[in-house]
This record gives sequence, structure tokens and C-alpha cells, in this order.
Amino acid sequence: MHQHLHRAIAALSAGVTITALAEPVPATPDATGIIERVEVTATRTGAVDVQHVPAAISVIKPEALMKYGLGNLADIADLVPAMTVQQQGAGVNNVTMRGLVVRGIVPSEVQDASLVAVYIDEMPVTLKSANPDLKVLDLERVEVLQGPQGTLFGAGAMAGTVRQITRKPELNDLFGTVEAVGSHTGGFGGTNHNLRGMINIPVNDDVLALRVTGYTGQDSGYIRNHVNGATTNAVSTNQGRIAARLRASRDLLVDASITASNIKGGINDAYADLAPFTTIALLPQTSNDKLQLYNLTLNGDLGRANLVSSTSYLHRDTLYVTSAQYPATAFIFGGQPPLMRSAYRIGNAIEDFAQELRLQSKGDGPLKWTAGAFYEQGKRDTRQDQPTEGFDARYAATRNFPGYDSAVHDQSFTSDNYFSGTQNTKSRQVALFAEATYTLWDQLDLTAGLRLFRGTQDFDLKFTGLFGNLVTATPAVPTGQPEVSTSSATSHGTNPRVAAAWRVDADHTLYASAGKGFRYGGNNQPVPFNFCGVHAPTTFAPDSLWNYEVGSKNSLLNRRLTVNASAYLIDWDDVQVFNRLPCTYYFTQNAGKIRSKGIELETAFKLTRQASIGVNASYNHASARDTVMTGIPAQNIPAGSRVPYAPRFSASATASYTIPLAGTDEIGLAASYAYRGEAFTNFAATQGSYARIESSNTLNATVTYRTRGYEVGLFGTNLTNGAQVSDVTPNGIAIQPGNLVYLVRPRTVGLRVTARF
Repeated sequence: MHQHLHRAIAALSAGVTITALAEPVPATPDATGIIERVEVTATRTGAVDVQHVPAAISVIKPEALMKYGLGNLADIADLVPAMTVQQQGAGVNNVTMRGLVVRGIVPSEVQDASLVAVYIDEMPVTLKSANPDLKVLDLERVEVLQGPQGTLFGAGAMAGTVRQITRKPELNDLFGTVEAVGSHTGGFGGTNHNLRGMINIPVNDDVLALRVTGYTGQDSGYIRNHVNGATTNAVSTNQGRIAARLRASRDLLVDASITASNIKGGINDAYADLAPFTTIALLPQTSNDKLQLYNLTLNGDLGRANLVSSTSYLHRDTLYVTSAQYPATAFIFGGQPPLMRSAYRIGNAIEDFAQELRLQSKGDGPLKWTAGAFYEQGKRDTRQDQPTEGFDARYAATRNFPGYDSAVHDQSFTSDNYFSGTQNTKSRQVALFAEATYTLWDQLDLTAGLRLFRGTQDFDLKFTGLFGNLVTATPAVPTGQPEVSTSSATSHGTNPRVAAAWRVDADHTLYASAGKGFRYGGNNQPVPFNFCGVHAPTTFAPDSLWNYEVGSKNSLLNRRLTVNASAYLIDWDDVQVFNRLPCTYYFTQNAGKIRSKGIELETAFKLTRQASIGVNASYNHASARDTVMTGIPAQNIPAGSRVPYAPRFSASATASYTIPLAGTDEIGLAASYAYRGEAFTNFAATQGSYARIESSNTLNATVTYRTRGYEVGLFGTNLTNGAQVSDVTPNGIAIQPGNLVYLVRPRTVGLRVTARF
């Protein structure tokens, strides 16, 4: 053990300085010229060839992103056309698939449950509008499961699942990598840099090993603040992860991990009527995110079956701050100058505990099955307020309320604060699930699965301040009446799935499936009738859908060409529709039906041993099946209206070429292109809050030189600046300079150096 530790210290020293002490690692060009088979664990019955799974699954190797200096959820979506990500800042995002979406990012909406589940190994980390941005995961692969996965992955997987599978510690080998990246972003951007390191340490051969990963990075801002000329959205990231693997006995394998992240960033917003990439912020804008993840997974061999136990705990604190000078001035003071220096702050304290027990069959017999139980308990405390400099004095003067104090009279958190609110939720869910596949004639796989679920959520809300109180303070009645709401919602039901796969031969599979997806109901924040004129429902019920899918998976030309195609029809009922009111309040109700239909294509072609190309594409048509009557005429959704935020057509293409040099040295050339069609922010223009999100074109390229234990790469991302707008918030304020547009990083060119030891 002491010998291993001494070697580990020496290796870390060598890696951090990237010196010539790195041991040579020979390149491994593909000597066969065929496409390698990829195994996935999405069926939860062990590793299975992805070409034999009766579902649309895209598998991404991390090298496909890291060679461009990329790696977050939005970058993954560029390679999976059926997946779309809106992003407003680091960790402020929304993931959608197959046109199953009715709203965009609403950071203050704690009831907006996700439709796409995000996992790290066995650990769910999903949070609508705020999935974590983790660059330290040391990934083996990413599995993107398109379409409902509710039988095996639960309520959050109504539209699909993204599984980030990490590399596990190796018990007998000492090795590691260090990667340094420097780049420059065009426009108002500047210099970016990051350093990533990994070391695998065998503490006790064949028994215990550790895998330690660290990441630190600084990404320049690229949005210019018109007020002071500074950029507003720089990001600082510090993350670490330690994973341990223990071979406790011949029949028990234990994996444990701790992941910690601290991201300090900004908001990627600009105003449409100003110069490109320009905003106006009288106060700093931030999106800070602190996160800790803990997981313990046990894999036990029981002879005829494997037992898997996954225990996870998540703690996360987020703070989202925007400069809200226009709402404060317009809503309270009629838009008259001067603009108020107002901040809109949304903070979340999140805790989540999840336990899953699963039995998985073993052996090569015709019957393969998995069965298990899942329990999750969590809480989320959301705190909002709008501190505004000089608010109390101006309000006192304009409303003839001498001595007005927000904290005293309208019970805000502090003085000079016109809205304060807390929304606290506690949730519990339990589920039993099982899925089995039986093989007939060594070719026909018949699958059936079922999930029984029950979930409860308790909701406590208190709003105060001028904009929060049910009745505001007046000189005659100097103490306002807060809005207070306490409610509870319970949902339960069943979630079935059936599938059939015909393996025509080793290279061709046809499949058909039908599966149900579901999402829990929840509780609405109260909407004051005297302020908004609307009687909003207290709770809303679950919604659900059925997905019908057929597909074909094919390996051709002696496994040099892969062509996978699927077509689907999805009927979504009792849709949880989001109603945003002119008074700035909102509520959710079950109203209407949506139908989504489309086709997906995924191809890979090994032209020669050195050259490969791939083309993926997705076409989706999702719309309201009938007129949706919300009870508010202006919010009604006309029949046939296209769903928001979902492009009709998306496509991506990749190409790579390897040039062998002397010995094991080589030069690698690679490029990727992604196209995403236009989308809109609401169902119809008549509803308001309707704006166009323009189409985008993203071109990335890299040249890499590999020699012995080193790799040096020159890369460029968004080379044509064809990708600009990620999201749009339509403007409803006359004094504001146009819509808020959220912009992606402009052209960035950089150098990447990797050392392996």
C-alpha cells in the first residue's frame, strides 16, 4: 500500500506540471475498420448491445465532446437531434425531447416538474429549469433514452432520460490524466482556461481502489453591460469528485462516490432592441450554484440473480439574481424615470434522498427480468424577494403614505423591498416496478413491464410585500395582509410498457413498443383575486401520455455502416398547462390534449480505417389536438397550435479522419455540425408572450496531434457564429428595450494539451 501511495504522489506531481515524466501510452487505431459494438445498461438487466434494445437510444462517448472543450447538457443535445436544451446561464436550463413541452424556464416555479430525467449512474439529479452543470464526472459514456421511460425510471422520465455513466476505479492499475485548455471567445468575450486532472489509485490490489477527479475553470463573459461597459456573465467553476470501489468479497462489489461543485456565474441575457450581445443591468446579475452528491451502490451476486442497492443524497443551494429595473419602475411607478435599482433574487435550498433496490436476473436463458422498489424523499425551500434602492421613500412620496417602510407596513424581508416570498415543499414517493423479456426461437424478444407508484407533496407558501400581500398596507390600515397557503396533493397509479423485438439476424433488429409516461400533480401558489381578477385552482392533477413506437436497427456492409430509424406517435392527456397572467402571477391547470409525432434517424459510416462520418436527424410535429379552454379567453390554446420551444427539424453531422505518422503517432481531424430549426415561446400569438427563437447552425472543428503519452489539440467552437439565441423571454413592459434574449457563447478558438501517466 505504501508503495502505491508513493507512486500516486509522484504521478500527481508529474501530471500537474505536464512534464516529460509522463509514461508513453500507445495510440490504438482501429485495425478492423468496422464500427465497434456498444453496450448499454438502460434496460437494467445488465450490459446489452444497444442494437438489440427495442428503443431509440443514442450513445455518446465523452471524447466526442471533450476534444472541442465541450461537455454540458446543451452540447450533448447538439449530437442528439430529438433533444433540445434552453439555457439562460450556468446550470439554468430546461431539457425537452420529442416536442413534449408547454413552457420554458421559470426559475421561481417550484411546481414545474421535469419531463426528462437526468441521472448520474444510479443517482437521479433532475431539477426542472436547473439541471446541474457538472464537468468533473469522468464519463465512460452518455446514454440518451428518447421517449417515455416511466416503467424503469419513474415520474421524471415522461419524455426521456439522460444517463451519465461514470468510469469506475480500476483495482490494480495506477494511472491518470491531466488536461489543460486555453481559449479565446470573440466579440465581447475574452480568455478562458480550465484544468482537469484524474488519478486512479489501487490502494489494495484486487480489493480497493480510488479514482479522484478535479476541475477548475474560468470562462469569460461575452454579454456587454451598456451601463458600465463590463461583461456580465463570466463563469467560475470548481468541482471535485472521489469514487471508491471495494471488492468486499467474491460476491459483493461496493461503489461509493462524493461529488462537490461550486459555480459562480452570470446570466446570458441581452435586450433585443440594443446592439447585439448588449444588456442593461443597474445591479450585478448572478447564478450561483453549490452542490454535493453522495452515492453508495452495492452489487451483490445471489447466485441466480444480482441484487443492486443504490442510496443517494443530494444537497444543493442556488441563487439566481437579475437586475429588474424595468418591472420595478413600470409596475409601481408607471414607467416614469428614474429607473429603480432593483434586484430580483430567487434562492433554493434543496435536499433529496433516494433509495432503490433492484433484483436482476443472471444467465443466458430465454427469460431476463428485473424487479425493484424505489423510495424518494425531498424538500425544497425557495426564497424570493426584490430589494429596490430608494423604494420606500419614493413610494411614500407618490402614494401619500408618509414614513412608509416595506418591512414594517407590508412585512417584507427588509426595508426597500416590494416583494418577499417563501415556497416550501416536502415530497415523498414510493414505487414498485418490474420488467421481463422472454426470447422465443432465439430471435423474438417479448417484453412487458409495470410500475406502481404513489407520491405526496406538502406545500407551504407565504408572500408579503407590496406585490405579495393579499391586501396591501394603507395609511388608514398600516399593516398589510400576507398571502398564506398550505395544501397537499397525492397522486397514484400504474405505468405499463410492452415491446417486441425481432432479431432478423445478428445485424438487423425490428421492434415495436407501447409505453405510458406520467408526471405527478402539485400545488399552485395562490393568485389574489382582488389583484388579478382570477379564481385559480389550488392544486392540479397528474398528467400522462402513451408513446407508440416502431423502429429498425441495422448494421450493414460488414458492420461498417449503422442505420437506425424510429417513428413514434405520442398522445398526452390532462396536460399541465401554464397560465401566465398580466398581473405577473401564474398558475397551472390540467387542460387539453397534445399529440406529438415524428421520425428519428441515426447513422454512422466507417468509410475506411481512418475515416468516419455520421448523420443524425429528427422531425417532430407536436400540437394541441383540440382547443384548450383555460377559463381565461386570452390564454386559450387554439386547436392545431404548435407546442412552444420544440423545433420541427433538427440534424447533426460528424466527420473524422486519422493520419498515421511514424510509430504510434497520428494526427486526428474532426468536425461536427448541428442544425436546429426555429421555435416559438408560446402556442399561439393570440396568447401573448409569443416570440420566435431563430434557427441555429453550430460548426465545431479540431486538429489533434497524438504522440506517446501526450495529446495536443487546436479546436474551434461555433466557428461561424451561426448559433446565437438559446431562449427568449417576450417583453411585456413598454419601457424595456425589447425582448430578453439569452445568447450562446460566440466563436471560441483554443488549445488543449493532455498528458497521460
